[in-house]
Amino acid sequence: MTERLLVVDDSDAVRRVYEAHFSRCGFEVETAGSLREAAERLASVQFSAVIVDVSLSSTAGTEGLAIAAYLRQMQSGPPVVVLTAYGEPQRAAAAARLGVDAFLHKPVSLDWLERLLRSRVDARRDGVEPEAAAV
Repeated sequence: MTERLLVVDDSDAVRRVYEAHFSRCGFEVETAGSLREAAERLASVQFSAVIVDVSLSSTAGTEGLAIAAYLRQMQSGPPVVVLTAYGEPQRAAAAARLGVDAFLHKPVSLDWLERLLRSRVDARRDGVEPEAAAV
């Protein structure tokens, strides 16, 4: 079974790199460049996992957390990995309160991220809730 992955980042270059890498790893990848695009995709497709940048070109810089909050309201929602280029403790704390699966600082090894996603997807499918990862 092919796992579906949603990548949400306002950088077209980042979305293309993630799409190419995770497609080669066997994921069916969709991308979104904004909160609105992500909401549209989430409303129409069930994803196995979501990778989201915490800041999507806004003054507040927390759209990624809004997506995580929405997904956490869903019963048995997909694993959510939040990425950030900024190590602000308040964002990490907010992500932890939302129960994201991982809050990671860029740059991230794509091979390592792929292993993390697979372990989270497998655990969720098996009904196991692993501890959150922060790097």
